Amino acid sequence: MKKKWVKRIWIFLCIFVICAVALYGAWRIWFDPYRGTVSTFEQSEKPDTVLTGKQAAEDLKYIVDRLRERHPACISGLPAEVQEVYEQEYADLSESAEVTVLSLWQSASRVLACLDDAHTTVRAYYEDTKILPLIFSWVDQRLVCSDGEYDGYTVNKIGGVSVDQLYERFREQFSYELDAWTRHAFASRINRSEYLAFVGISAGREVEISLERKNDGSIINKAFTLQEDSIAEPVETEPFYDYSIDKASGVGIFTLRQCIYDKTYKTALKKFFKSVREEGVHSVIVDLRGNPGGNSLVAYEFLRYLPVESYEVGGSNVRFGPVIWKNKPGQQENQQADYVFSGDVYVLTGTDTFSSAMDFATLLSDNRLGTVVGEIPGNMPSSYGDILYFQTPNALLVFTVSYKYFIRPDATKTDLPLLPDLQVSAHDAMEETLRLIHNK
Repeated sequence: MKKKWVKRIWIFLCIFVICAVALYGAWRIWFDPYRGTVSTFEQSEKPDTVLTGKQAAEDLKYIVDRLRERHPACISGLPAEVQEVYEQEYADLSESAEVTVLSLWQSASRVLACLDDAHTTVRAYYEDTKILPLIFSWVDQRLVCSDGEYDGYTVNKIGGVSVDQLYERFREQFSYELDAWTRHAFASRINRSEYLAFVGISAGREVEISLERKNDGSIINKAFTLQEDSIAEPVETEPFYDYSIDKASGVGIFTLRQCIYDKTYKTALKKFFKSVREEGVHSVIVDLRGNPGGNSLVAYEFLRYLPVESYEVGGSNVRFGPVIWKNKPGQQENQQADYVFSGDVYVLTGTDTFSSAMDFATLLSDNRLGTVVGEIPGNMPSSYGDILYFQTPNALLVFTVSYKYFIRPDATKTDLPLLPDLQVSAHDAMEETLRLIHNK
């Protein structure tokens, strides 16, 4: 009798192990969204490196196959517009004897741009590149120099081509949801040699730029030498957060430059709100201008210090292989911290407030827990996100694919961007917020 029970147990254990292995194998092969992703990048081939048409087409197919496997919008196949552009680009590459890496990058970008997903993108990755000795920003529909000797000068032409033409070239082959983000991305990248090439500017040692003097409108044409810029070199960077307390005015300012959720952030937040209570602060400003995103948990940690028992969170559609898992919206219980703040909360945003930083501002806004001051952030609150990283096999282009679709807490505003309560330029957002506080 005992031998029969031992035999049955062994049979059961064997079946259990076989089933577990089969389930794990199925997860890894079909369902795990992170299968085949990369965590470190090899340098991409140089823009002028020549591939065969077959190699270029293989890389493009590799990108599109990842879309079909992972992106929520492609669960039933490529959307019609994406399919049409892909077929044309694939045919053009396949029929070419030679294709440069730059041309492949542009081709793949045009395909991904059809998704209207700012998180699904492709780019060339280089540890060293050349840059112009200028920093640009987009101000009042103009590209301007924003630092140094030419601060405030309008840029009219680069390499003999008007800025308007260059911007349109960039826009046609860039993944975005809102025009403001495209303008920011264009301005922040166009000083780099690979992005100059991306919009059709042949960047040798020098690039001629036409500048308009801000005072009298006179034109300066000057050739600027491209300089080495290596990300491998150690550089001093600002911490991802800082905070200050102005006891006299009763204002506390917490600046978050990147959404990093770790012990350092949680400790800093606790110290900040402890100081807020001890110094009798009545207004807290969260500065999210220039924050490119990261981990959305930073927002939930912040809400622990607000006097709400629960708050509304949005839903999401998550793709696991051939399946979409739907997380419903609803109320989330707030695990309140020790130093609860009952005063006014203000959130500062700019066009460069993106992804999880935009989610942070939206969570406060949709729950009516804060006043948003500044510009419409860079992407839509209801949008694709949570990216997976890949590299193509031949050109080694880096590309990202979203595998989730997020729905903002206030679903009645799904088709809208985050509209600030007070819409002013990001540059003026702090001053305007302090004015609001002082006039209350």
